[in-house]
Order: sequence, then C-alpha cells, then structure tokens
Amino acid sequence: MIEITYLDASKQEKTMTFESYEEFERSQHACLIGVADYYPVQKVTYKGHDLDYHGTYGDVFFYLMKQDLSQYN
Repeated sequence: MIEITYLDASKQEKTMTFESYEEFERSQHACLIGVADYYPVQKVTYKGHDLDYHGTYGDVFFYLMKQDLSQYN
C-alpha cells in the first residue's frame, strides 16, 4: 500500500491511498486523480515504511521509480 499525504490549495492535509505500486503507476499514467502536481507532499509511506521524500506530488512518481521498493516485500 502507498499512502501520500499532501497539502491541498487551502493548506488542508489530504491523503491519497493506493493498494499497490501498480495501482499508483496506473493512476499517474492515466491522469485519473485530481491532485495538482505542485501540491507539497508531507509524507509518503510504502507498506507502512516512511520514505524520506520531500517535494511535490508531481515528483512522487519519479522518486518511487528510483527507489528499491523490493526491500519492503
């Protein structure tokens, strides 16, 4: 499971949850979510592990592509 906690335009904390990396990847390729790329991310967790990510929602995909997520299986 991937959880991405971010601040929306009104600075309200929101969380997007994906059951798998593949689901997250599909949502990014298909532009299925209504989250702006520039929203600042507060926290990213993968299978309950806090990943040390600092940046915007739009860059989460590229960050995860570079990570060795197999260490969390």
